[in-house]
Amino acid sequence: MPHQDDFYMPPGQQFEPGDIFLSVPFLSLKYPLAYWRMRQNEPQTASLFDSEHAEPRASTDTPRSSVELRAVILVSHGCEVDRVLRKENLQRNYWLAAPIHPIKDCGEKTINRIRNRTQPNRFYLPPSPYTDDKELCVDLRKITPINCQYFVDSNRLCSLTEQAQEALFAQLGFFFSGSALYIGPVECPSCGTELDASQFKAESNDEADFE
Repeated sequence: MPHQDDFYMPPGQQFEPGDIFLSVPFLSLKYPLAYWRMRQNEPQTASLFDSEHAEPRASTDTPRSSVELRAVILVSHGCEVDRVLRKENLQRNYWLAAPIHPIKDCGEKTINRIRNRTQPNRFYLPPSPYTDDKELCVDLRKITPINCQYFVDSNRLCSLTEQAQEALFAQLGFFFSGSALYIGPVECPSCGTELDASQFKAESNDEADFE
């Protein structure tokens, strides 16, 4: 794991996984689905429907949702990012992003696990001038597709170094598969024998406060 001083770097010329953006629109839909339907006889007005009582019309109805401008980290694969940029069709494609929030928003035990990198669904972002010297984390539970143009229109704060980017990939693999992903060889710290990393599994945590 890279030291916090080697974790961030200024944004590069190209977008890459691990780039951090300051203000990208993040949508949140609540259940049951509610949606707006334009009134035919009253232009510029709409009625609110509940999906439990009326079926939405995909071509004309608009889901009701809350929208926040959030700090996010880009997690789409680099090939997918390059493909969209190469074709220059940003407004017709989507990249995956996960929201960032201060770790102080979590419980004390969760904060300790995030710092120790044993909380599978959070990725720790150490304090630095880029983060206003605050400890942050990435919420991997809320990875969401967002239209590519919003990333271009947002302010790109910084990028992760190569080592930090690899740590992000490892955390994503840990979160989705439950298996620890090791970058490079793994050796026993006592005898130096090379270990089979595929044998390392993350067991489910049944603590009541495990988020």
